[in-house]
Amino acid sequence: MFWSKDDIVERLAKIPRTLEDISVEIFDGVPSTNDFLHRVSLSRENSPDAPYVCRHLYKNVNIEQELMYPYLDSALPNEFAIRATQYRFMLPYEIRGCGVRKEYRIFQPGELNTKFPMAYERLLGIKSKLGTDGKKLDSADCYRLEDERFLQYINTPKIIITDHYRLQASYDAAGNHVFAGGIGVILGDPSMYHYVTAVLNSSISRAFPEIWNREKKCTGNTICPKILKRFPIKFPKGEPVETLISTISRYLIYLNSQKHTASVCSLPYYQKLIDFYKRIMDLLILDTYLTNDLDPRFLEILAENIISPEEGFEYITDMSLLISMQAVKKNILDSPDFRKCKFNNEFTNILATLKNNVVW
Repeated sequence: MFWSKDDIVERLAKIPRTLEDISVEIFDGVPSTNDFLHRVSLSRENSPDAPYVCRHLYKNVNIEQELMYPYLDSALPNEFAIRATQYRFMLPYEIRGCGVRKEYRIFQPGELNTKFPMAYERLLGIKSKLGTDGKKLDSADCYRLEDERFLQYINTPKIIITDHYRLQASYDAAGNHVFAGGIGVILGDPSMYHYVTAVLNSSISRAFPEIWNREKKCTGNTICPKILKRFPIKFPKGEPVETLISTISRYLIYLNSQKHTASVCSLPYYQKLIDFYKRIMDLLILDTYLTNDLDPRFLEILAENIISPEEGFEYITDMSLLISMQAVKKNILDSPDFRKCKFNNEFTNILATLKNNVVW
């Protein structure tokens, strides 16, 4: 049987479960209507007296570093990357508690003045420029956001998706990123994070715009972030396959985070290593979504070699981890049975169709 692009899109469209179904809550990001929410980046002069500069205003900002939190810009592709962007915002609050839902508290003016005097002076100066009465901040309402629900999720792991030229996802284990211009998905089961991240970064996700175009939910190839909540999600029937995909996703998160480190960018095999793991994972995901008929020995070879390191390994910059991932690749390719693994014609045609339609 030959799977055409129409067949693939139709198959995906029938998957009943969506990203929204497996999420605790979807939030749209940080409201930017409040004048007391400052989006800033690191100052070009790197001045110790004014280390940050406001976006668009290009004015130096002198506030405490503790009140600076990174957020992800939708214009920046972040495929499998954990990488702080240059854009940041300032808001005087603190996080309390633990677990999926955390409590947050906005600093009152008096407390803000004591703990963060530079931020207090900054807010006071803005209030004065706005022509408001009084020479002090009467209450936290002066700099309170219209919708503060996202604050309780600041330090919660989340998957972040942009509406850029293709679907992108990032697993933010530190929980520091708040998304602007897209959606942040907080999953009820943390074990799903790496699997869903892998799917959203895979070739299968690039068929999603076509699904929505055919259902007349959107026009062109632009996907509204709210529409992305309906992304069809399908999990493997066997837990070992899901574990493999999640582990390889962690490999790729680590590898891509190191891609931005000068010391490893020059390695000749580096990009080939990334491409190898992406292709292996793509095979697993495409098989999960469409056929469920990969060669069992192929899965056994992967399971024998791909072993998840300790928790948090994707943040390690140790060269030995990079070397070990290269060794894993070599062990897989050198396995006597690896070259003998075959995929039936149906699966081969699916891969060819996706590749011919610039989906691979």
